[in-house]
Amino acid sequence: MKRNAIALLVTISFVTVIVALIGISSGIVNDSFKRVSDKLFLIQGNVLFSDMIGILKEASGDVNDSMGLDLFLSVPLFFENKQNDLSVDISFKSEASTININHLLEEGNTSKKRDPYAPIPLKSVYEAYFDRILTVYNLSDKIMLLSMIADTLDTDLDERSTGSEIALQDPFFTQGHIYSMQHFEQILEAYKKQTLDFYVDSVPWDLLIGFHADQTDFNHMTPEVLQHLAPEIDPESLPMFTTDKIDIYEDMDGLPFDTETKERLKEMQIVFYNPTVSGIMNIRNGERRMQIAFLYDLSNKKVSNIEVSN
Repeated sequence: MKRNAIALLVTISFVTVIVALIGISSGIVNDSFKRVSDKLFLIQGNVLFSDMIGILKEASGDVNDSMGLDLFLSVPLFFENKQNDLSVDISFKSEASTININHLLEEGNTSKKRDPYAPIPLKSVYEAYFDRILTVYNLSDKIMLLSMIADTLDTDLDERSTGSEIALQDPFFTQGHIYSMQHFEQILEAYKKQTLDFYVDSVPWDLLIGFHADQTDFNHMTPEVLQHLAPEIDPESLPMFTTDKIDIYEDMDGLPFDTETKERLKEMQIVFYNPTVSGIMNIRNGERRMQIAFLYDLSNKKVSNIEVSN
């Protein structure tokens, strides 16, 4: 009964969003969308985005568990005004589908000075995850790549391996955190320059690592992540837990895995509801295009990492 009530509330809320957006867009279109300049189109698009976020904050209050989130991510948001050649679509996906690479180092080690010849201070379960990935894709120098990642995450200039401290070669290179895939790709470029190992380009990094969500959501995990987290799971059964999932899990006890696998998932901070989602809003008016990408936290209703492109 509770799930049905939540589903009904969320569905009604998003019907409200669509109706409200139609009203907002109609007002903008009737006022100026047919004759706006590119600059004004950008301004009007940002106004539409701001209004959408305001409505979203009101409509998503009931999305506070795994079932509600699954429904939230499955509701399509699209409308168009053919008379004025305007269309808007909004899509969401979980930002917690991969492993946050910023958790690679042991807690408390990011600011301590270390013996550069000491073993790389990685969390063992994370090290095993990355080792499996690098082995599957036949990288020639796993230690060098992991050293470069670790040397990026800490703030000192001590090399774990010769040439692994990118900041010694590039004083503008950012350390202490990996902020995006573009930032991570700088590490990959440095690795290729150092090792001439181009197998690193064959790794589907965007399906394996992330940078924002503190915990990975099992219900929205990519099959690639689950494959390397739990290689003992039959590969043919991976889709039933990921892309073609047949159930929504609410806790570790509900998973049909052995105790060892469950313990490993716990160590990797796997949860069953993570409120961090990424959204993309596409606005089209005639030949003009605008895309607004952003992160949204359903728990505190905060928007971050807004990027506008056309």
